[in-house]
Amino acid sequence: MQITTSRKPSPRSRRFAKTLAGFLGVPYLTRGKSSLDPDEVWMLVVEDHGSPRGIVKRTEDREEEICFVVSSETRVQKLKRQRPRVTGDLEFAKTLAEFFGLEWTLENGDVRTIRVGHDEIEFVDGKETILRLKGYERAR
Repeated sequence: MQITTSRKPSPRSRRFAKTLAGFLGVPYLTRGKSSLDPDEVWMLVVEDHGSPRGIVKRTEDREEEICFVVSSETRVQKLKRQRPRVTGDLEFAKTLAEFFGLEWTLENGDVRTIRVGHDEIEFVDGKETILRLKGYERAR
């Protein structure tokens, strides 16, 4: 899996994509004029008026999208290479775990987690919130 942006992303979308890639421990690819390899799994950060508004997951035979509003973002230089897990008791937590290809659990711990609440998703490393997304929904 790799994370990238549209061909001409805003600086905010590029920064969000790099932070997300670092959090998930997957490569970030600067897109430019490159096309996406159809044999790879891609997470494409899409934007609306210069702000990230969603992530499209493209596989060989499928495309899914999760839409959101970025509520807060902490700029992080380098995160330790630990695979996060998704926590939360909502059905969307399981959906999100499947979307990112991660483990789902009910437990919150002091490890890297993606916490799914009723109106927000928090990407947490230990006790520090790296990203907070609000008003999420599965579009496709």
